[in-house]
Amino acid sequence: MNKRYLSCILFILMIILSGTTLATKDNESAKLTIVDSSLYKNNVTVYLNKIYTSNQVKGIVIETQNKQQAIGTTTLKQGDKGNKVKEIQQKLNKFGYKLYVDGDFGSTTYNAVIDFQMKNNLLKDGIVGNLTLRKLDMPIAPGTMYKPPVTQISIPKVIVSKVEVEKLINSKNIASLTSYFIWIDLPQQKVNVFNGSNKKWNLVKSMVCSSGKTSTPTVKGNFTVGSKGGYFIADGGARCKYYTQISGNYLFHSVLYDNKGNYIIDNTLGVPVSHGCVRLSLENAKFIYDNIPAETTIWSN
Repeated sequence: MNKRYLSCILFILMIILSGTTLATKDNESAKLTIVDSSLYKNNVTVYLNKIYTSNQVKGIVIETQNKQQAIGTTTLKQGDKGNKVKEIQQKLNKFGYKLYVDGDFGSTTYNAVIDFQMKNNLLKDGIVGNLTLRKLDMPIAPGTMYKPPVTQISIPKVIVSKVEVEKLINSKNIASLTSYFIWIDLPQQKVNVFNGSNKKWNLVKSMVCSSGKTSTPTVKGNFTVGSKGGYFIADGGARCKYYTQISGNYLFHSVLYDNKGNYIIDNTLGVPVSHGCVRLSLENAKFIYDNIPAETTIWSN
């Protein structure tokens, strides 16, 4: 075959192939090529140099995010219990929430999570997932600290005079092995201390208290003062000062301080919020610790 003729044929073929390539590029201009699988981790496979439309790419991203959430995700929600919940409560306390670290993901912890998520522009679902965990591990920043609302809890109380209280107690047959008697008035959230003897009790001090909440109520019945101590550290790390035993693990003690006893982390009084003990102001807890001897009768009702 003539070499010149062969060259012409090759030239024509090159033009045809070139046109086909250009047309292919034009037709695929609305498509994307994913060439870096490192963008999608956690065992999500993306084939190199495979052609995807933009909608397909969106689908891959969504599927990848879903798989990332499903693989190795820590999720804690209301109703959960255990050490993981304690860790979450401790992290929230770093931001000022003052939760009782008991490992119980109850309504108080749930509300704290919701508030924290709102402050950090996260989905407000009350569920602690990876995004919420990452935010909890970040340093405290302006705007992320919890600021408790300035509200006054008010519960209607029956106003009873000293004379009426003494009349009520002395109408009963109440004896004590000491010259003191203590009445825990649960409905009124009061601890009344009397001096004297059966039928001759004089009210010497009436104190506002906080008894056990509904799920962990304070014991009711007749008891006697048991052991005492300067302080103990609760499971959640709070320090309770000047405790006096009512019965078993039920105690009179102060409001809650940090684990070094430096500042109050829960000063709630007048409403049932405790895990069964009877909380008092530091001054009143110390009064019972200093003045009320062992074997003194306690009536809780």
